[in-house]
Amino acid sequence: MKKIISSIVIFLIVLLTGVAISKSDSIKYNNTMNRLGMSDDALVLKTKSKKNLVTAVSELSKKKTSSYQMIFFEKSNSDVGYIYGHNKFNKLPLTSGRYFSKEDFTSQIPFAVQGKSSEIEAYKPQSQAYIKVDNHYISVIGNTGFDGADILNSQTLISLSPNQAKSKYHLNQVTTVIDGNALSNKESLSKIKKVLHVRSTHKYVPQTDDFTNVDANNNGELYMVGIVLLFFLIVAVDFYILVPLKFDLARSHLTGDLKNNYRNGLMIRYLLYTLVPYALAFTAVHWKIVIISHNTFNLFMAVSVLITILIGLSQIFFTKRSDQ
Repeated sequence: MKKIISSIVIFLIVLLTGVAISKSDSIKYNNTMNRLGMSDDALVLKTKSKKNLVTAVSELSKKKTSSYQMIFFEKSNSDVGYIYGHNKFNKLPLTSGRYFSKEDFTSQIPFAVQGKSSEIEAYKPQSQAYIKVDNHYISVIGNTGFDGADILNSQTLISLSPNQAKSKYHLNQVTTVIDGNALSNKESLSKIKKVLHVRSTHKYVPQTDDFTNVDANNNGELYMVGIVLLFFLIVAVDFYILVPLKFDLARSHLTGDLKNNYRNGLMIRYLLYTLVPYALAFTAVHWKIVIISHNTFNLFMAVSVLITILIGLSQIFFTKRSDQ
């Protein structure tokens, strides 16, 4: 009965591990959405240049660089950003419509993608919605939304293109954030900095209007600590199952082939009590729990099963040697 209870405990531990990884994934994805899909490597490029945004984008488009995405956030309202993508743009979850395409960043007409809780009121005279920005009506081609991602949901992004008319804004009136392969290419990043007259850079942290505060967000680390604790709990359960099996082997007083057969039987029983709940829980997690970090869960399973087998072999083998 105790062994069956132990098997149930193993089953529940694996399920809890799946839940913990799922929760960690959810937090990480939520944080990524609040970064508008940008990576942890994204940089704020600080400049006092008075160059017009369209002029800057036009000059950048003529440079041979690695791919990147750039968003120019209004300093007066960071919920509005002007986006330009050079062979890269991070797609965001949509509730309707479409996201920007490569062609939008060369178009003469700007387009907008608006968060579901944006404070900018959209006008919809017919089937097409518009927003009024700087006395211009801009077509809203899509609406973004993700539960819990307040920054994303309140954001309005407007496409920039070298072929557009001059913007109302200049570089010193916006906060410029860049993400993409250009960050890891010194030559490309140097060209971009030169065009924008960048004086300094720092990590992009989207909690304040100037994006300069220290990142103190929970990124799911507590759940990962819980996963480590669950692993050690599984090891403890393995030893708990082995205690009565080792006792049976120690008091059997068998020798030779009889003892080997008895030991092998105990090993099979041990593996049944441990590996079967592993298999059932693994199936249940993949069936019922949404996980993005499958590699993390699969690694946990692989290491746990391997350790379980090694513990069984070593303990039963040790008992055999001590009785001889």
